[in-house]
Amino acid sequence: MRLVGDPEGIAQLKALHAQNKESMKFLVGEAKSNTDLTALFVGGDGVRYLLKVDIKTGDLQVERKEPQ
Repeated sequence: MRLVGDPEGIAQLKALHAQNKESMKFLVGEAKSNTDLTALFVGGDGVRYLLKVDIKTGDLQVERKEPQ
């Protein structure tokens, strides 16, 4: 399992994991259980990011979620 995508989002996800190890497990589980294979999280910088699971490779892709 690799983290790919937005470098700032990956850094925020790693910081979240460093603060609370269970949060990463929760986010991955949430993404795997959703029908669209995604989970939303907010980084320490206040920006929203989308975590996507690639079923074929097992990679976790992080994308910045633009405000609507």
